[in-house]
Amino acid sequence: MNGIKELFSRMHGRIREYAADHGFTCDGCGAELFDYPQTRLCSVCEQALERNDGKVCPKCGRKTISDGVCLNCKQELPKFTRAITPFVYRGETAGFINRIKTGTPVLAYYFAEKVADEFLAKYPQAEDFLLEKEETLLIVPVPLTKARKRGRGYNQAELLAEALCRRLRARDYAAKVDTGILIKRRETSQQKHMGRNERVENVAGAYHVAKRKECRGRTILLIDDILTTGATGSECAARLLAAGAKEVIFLVCAAVPERK
Repeated sequence: MNGIKELFSRMHGRIREYAADHGFTCDGCGAELFDYPQTRLCSVCEQALERNDGKVCPKCGRKTISDGVCLNCKQELPKFTRAITPFVYRGETAGFINRIKTGTPVLAYYFAEKVADEFLAKYPQAEDFLLEKEETLLIVPVPLTKARKRGRGYNQAELLAEALCRRLRARDYAAKVDTGILIKRRETSQQKHMGRNERVENVAGAYHVAKRKECRGRTILLIDDILTTGATGSECAARLLAAGAKEVIFLVCAAVPERK
């Protein structure tokens, strides 16, 4: 049975990769495009997205009101080295990103490519990997429980990880995805209406590193779709660092902006 599942998983992966390079319409609205996949969204959809190109927190990467560390990080710094995100999670942008896990998974390619470009632009140490290739960047998606993944049919963070890896390799970086390193041992409550402290308690102990040797001395790119308080990313990073990771860079499609 596991062999059949793995076969279908590989087939779906190949179909996704083929579709990612052979489209003819905007992934957002279906408008006709003539240079896909160089352009994955039409100009109207592109303009609807809010870029995170102003003042940002140097730790969690969210859009801030003023220069410096945001109020959320001042209360307690997240465990990840830093987070990088190309978009602000609100309005039309939030709607687009939510569609990745609610029926339009192909959008993962657009957002993952933007995440990769933002990472390369904002993390100058990455140039060492490009020039010397002494280290393979290890990409780890934030996991779902087996039951949640089975119910949805896929994990959106895994789709983002695959697309991110493709983008980095296309730019001549050594990178690989490992979905078996980090696992989610228990279901957590929906966090939409939780405050920061509630979110921290909700995810505490939910994640486990199953392959500790793979983490030792490595730079890990942890990837997810949304950063709200950073509690999930911080908890996952703490587990990876405890397993021996050198640093954990948290990459997300969009982050909730700092509020007054």
